[in-house]
Amino acid sequence: MKSFTLKTLTVAIVSTISFSAVADKYEIEEIPTADNFRHSFAKDINAQEFVVGVSRLPTDVELDLTKISPAILQNAGIADIEEVDTLTPEQREYIIQQIANERNSEPQQQRVGINRSYYFDTTVQSIVPFPANEDQLEDSTDSFFYSINNQNSAVGYSSAPFGLIEYTYTDGEGEEQTSEFFVSDFITRGVWYNNGETTSITPPATDYLGGESALFDINDSGLAAGYASVGVSPRSEERIANCEPEDDIVSAPLQVCAWNIWFETKSTGASNIEPFYNPRFGGGRSSFSARRSIYDVRGFLWQLDASGEVISQQELGTLVPRNEEDDRDFSSYAFAVNNNGIAVGQSWTYHPQRGAIRMPAIFVDGEAVPVTEDEKYFWGSAKDINDNNQAAGYLVENLSGTLRNTAFIYDVDLDELTMVPGFFTGSSTIIHSINNNGMAVGTGEIEATLSNVRQRVGFAYDSTDDAAEFINLNDAISCDSPYDIVEANSINDNGVILATALKQEEYQDESGETQTREVAVTIKLDPVDGELNNCRQEENQIEREGASTGLFSLLTLGSLGLLITAIRRRAFLKTKKS
Repeated sequence: MKSFTLKTLTVAIVSTISFSAVADKYEIEEIPTADNFRHSFAKDINAQEFVVGVSRLPTDVELDLTKISPAILQNAGIADIEEVDTLTPEQREYIIQQIANERNSEPQQQRVGINRSYYFDTTVQSIVPFPANEDQLEDSTDSFFYSINNQNSAVGYSSAPFGLIEYTYTDGEGEEQTSEFFVSDFITRGVWYNNGETTSITPPATDYLGGESALFDINDSGLAAGYASVGVSPRSEERIANCEPEDDIVSAPLQVCAWNIWFETKSTGASNIEPFYNPRFGGGRSSFSARRSIYDVRGFLWQLDASGEVISQQELGTLVPRNEEDDRDFSSYAFAVNNNGIAVGQSWTYHPQRGAIRMPAIFVDGEAVPVTEDEKYFWGSAKDINDNNQAAGYLVENLSGTLRNTAFIYDVDLDELTMVPGFFTGSSTIIHSINNNGMAVGTGEIEATLSNVRQRVGFAYDSTDDAAEFINLNDAISCDSPYDIVEANSINDNGVILATALKQEEYQDESGETQTREVAVTIKLDPVDGELNNCRQEENQIEREGASTGLFSLLTLGSLGLLITAIRRRAFLKTKKS
């Protein structure tokens, strides 16, 4: 039987520290943002302090207005493309965000990848794992790096570049019609990168759309964790079979029809876990993405050699078998692996009242093991595992009618689950990383309001100390720092933290006037001999009362975690639930 504990925490932001400024606990180094990108998001740091992450929102994409829907152009203030000489920065940004691969559901519309993996040793390298050829669109791929090991090998995944094809069919009047569609060779491929060399993982199942695979972590012996498609789900197989009915006019090729089904399936929300879900009215838009696919996906471990080539592989299981009446995709996903070969991640399973849900999974010898089977939890994920076999992540529960994330640490050897409630009861909290010294970092809410968008900060937490406080990292840096730390993404064994922060940046508008905007940047926090200060407490209160709102889309982590979230000015961040 599982052992279950709950730690009582003293919240750092209301501790009895002196109100006078004291020495800081961390010094900050900002990692440069890649050229021609607006934002930079941290993902991982290794012992050498090499960094990987994701750049977001390119500023130099070439747009073909003839391949963009009139509705988008009209919303951008463009009535006639023949009259457009140049686009304003605001128009370009709006159009790029609307036609981004992650939200663009039109296969006849230009594709743009707004995420680009980066690798930092002494300089930032912007990595495109699958460059476009002469028949494909530049800037049409999304790529992500999620992990870097102590041999400086990075892993992640990338989509394929899109190309334009022509399709000819005969309409109901017997006339030939020709249409154009943007298509790609595959959905995603897991990628490995080191010293300028790139390799990729081909999944077992590539039917219809080329399949999908991803890498999320790699240990020091080259064992990589991720997932790959292993077959088409029964429901998707049936739907795709209807793409080419014998008696009807087929106005799009099979690949495009299958892609439409995939995109619709991928965009499905997990409405069944919402507290007030009502199927009579079609449910509601869920804040949790189900991230489904036309494929059944399985977590995998791949042993890679020093050149990133696959030596061996192991397919990982699911927490339970798929129910006979469930014809949807049923999958598992490996998000991290330690140097002992134990992987952690997620798996689909079933809740007695809510149906299919995704829950944290520990993968030992290929078998998926739950961290809990308590029915009060509807969703969750294990995000990291250290070499002491301590896994960390979050579980989702209904607190006062709202789904909130509660962080956990799970001891695999002791089969013991410890819930870590965060800054206050009901604070939505996620642990992203835990090092071999038991230091955990992540993101948590510090405002106990009824709003769905609460102020969110990066935190550090010492799981080995029974009297540990949750440390708001904004209270551990200089009072005059320009950064609002909203998420701590990784911590190495030297205690160096990699985080994502918001800061103000000046830019020139179309009239040449100087304006300010908020951007996301990657920062490195180096520990120094100091103490917490709380000089931001009063400052943040004043800023929140007078803050203006400026929303923009941020990166997803998982997830795929891949996570798309929204922020408000001065660190109002709503975490994507996945």
